[in-house]
Amino acid sequence: MAVDLFLPPTEGPHPVLVYCHGFKGFKQWGHVPFIHEYFATGEYAVITFNHSHNGVMGDAHDFQALELFAVNTVSKEQNDLESLAKWIRENGKDLNLNVERVSWLGHSRGGANVIVFASRCQDYVEKVIAWNPIPSYQYLFASYNKIVWKEKRRVYTENARTQQQMPMDYSIWENLLAHEEEFDVLEAARSLGRPLLIVHGEADTVVPPALSEPLYDACLHSLRMTVPKGDHTFGMKHPCQGMEEFSQELWVALDNTLSFLEEI
Repeated sequence: MAVDLFLPPTEGPHPVLVYCHGFKGFKQWGHVPFIHEYFATGEYAVITFNHSHNGVMGDAHDFQALELFAVNTVSKEQNDLESLAKWIRENGKDLNLNVERVSWLGHSRGGANVIVFASRCQDYVEKVIAWNPIPSYQYLFASYNKIVWKEKRRVYTENARTQQQMPMDYSIWENLLAHEEEFDVLEAARSLGRPLLIVHGEADTVVPPALSEPLYDACLHSLRMTVPKGDHTFGMKHPCQGMEEFSQELWVALDNTLSFLEEI
């Protein structure tokens, strides 16, 4: 896994915010490499990373390892988060991190990932933030005929930005079927033992905002806010040159996220 750690220019130990990208995301996408500059104002260290099988290697801006993407299961992503959490716990003090204060921010599929991870491994989690979260992992694959997928063993999803046809093996769906209860996002929210903030764009057509309401309702200690005019990426595109290109919608999401983190 390619992992970046950004430290504020102040004395530590620093609380930590881990950013988890979505289905076709990566750590160099759009605004992601620059959000640490914002969270440094709250003295937060920020960690961004590529999932081990997201199809993007190192600091690349393109999907070059599509055979990895083809077998990227939810189990693999949950294992990635657990490995990263253990690495922070074991090495964080030497890196001037407050290992007892690690919060997890996930976008889209990453939002579901951090909710499920926090319910499974809450000892590694202080708070959870989900931006435009999918309501279930099955939601990502709702448009695919599962009988055809099983027969052909591989289907394709188009990357709208690059027009790449990205392969997905049937093992992805098999993994979901095998872990249906463990990876139930709604049940994970219901059993979540940590504070949860959901931020959803009102103009999100990829994951309509109404779909995150049940997650909010299920979690007793949750907050939910919507961002007017905010789409699935809060108005951001790839590439992005820096904070000066941040949209108003992203600023709203960032401000509310930092306020949530700083609440005692």
